[in-house]
Amino acid sequence: MKYANLHVGTGLRSIFISVVFSFLASNAFAQSMPAESLYQGQTPPGNTPEIFAPDIISLNNRFESYPAFSPDGNEIFFTIVNSDWSQGKILHSQRRYGCWSEPDTAVFSKNSYINWESFISPDGNRQFFASNRPPSLNMDIWMVERKADSAWSNPIRLNNPVNSNAEDGSACVTNNGNLYFKSLRDGGTGGSWLYRAKLEGSSYSQVESLGNIIKTGPRETEPFIAGDESYLIFISETRAGGFGGWDLWISFKRKDNSWSDPVNMGADINSAFDEYGPRVSPDGNNLFFTREERGKTMDIYWVSTSLFNKLKNETLYK
Repeated sequence: MKYANLHVGTGLRSIFISVVFSFLASNAFAQSMPAESLYQGQTPPGNTPEIFAPDIISLNNRFESYPAFSPDGNEIFFTIVNSDWSQGKILHSQRRYGCWSEPDTAVFSKNSYINWESFISPDGNRQFFASNRPPSLNMDIWMVERKADSAWSNPIRLNNPVNSNAEDGSACVTNNGNLYFKSLRDGGTGGSWLYRAKLEGSSYSQVESLGNIIKTGPRETEPFIAGDESYLIFISETRAGGFGGWDLWISFKRKDNSWSDPVNMGADINSAFDEYGPRVSPDGNNLFFTREERGKTMDIYWVSTSLFNKLKNETLYK
């Protein structure tokens, strides 16, 4: 796990306006499909994490992370890296006529640069990822737009203030277009690496540290925000009460729009190894994350999100 002002034109603005409606439609479609059809033919797990799609997505002697599903469940993008994170590319698999294609390098990742951390917007029309391709001097947040079927536009680098001179990445987007991401720039409240940029009209004009909003601290990073902004998952290796290495933590939004104190997601999720890269499936039923024994093994795991209600009750109503 390594460590723009995006001006939205007329076409993109219309995408943002329709995002809620298209998200609801595609999400309803995904929920109507057999669960095993959505996940590379895999039977969804229960309350104990399992390796996702062994010998298909998660291979022996390969390091995988950051799965991203299209809202209709018919595409998956994921990252593979080498053991020291000096290389990274994004792979893609698509379901057609009931069959999943063999994962291949995504078109926008077919280059010699580092590419990782895919996230597909709730409407399925935009994909965000991190890359060090020019003109980036460090890892920056980039975006591609869906053109037709599995085709995507040329990558667009998000401008300041989203990208900075420091490392930026782990972008995720809500139903209304708000952008959550990590940044190693100076100025994070309490040392937090978590940031938010609200969509205002047609652009992201301001960035704020989530340390001002949620009680986050040093080196806390890799956000996953629910589409309706009802909960935030992030990772920390510095917060007291962890199980070792990087752990997954979760905070819930209260009815008054304040946020609960983050809680560790527990021993069923976290271990003495590193857990990071949280993602929740478009149907909301499964949490995906990466577990790594540093430099030795790295696989994508998944588990039922039924745990969320228990954690929410314990956090908000204790």
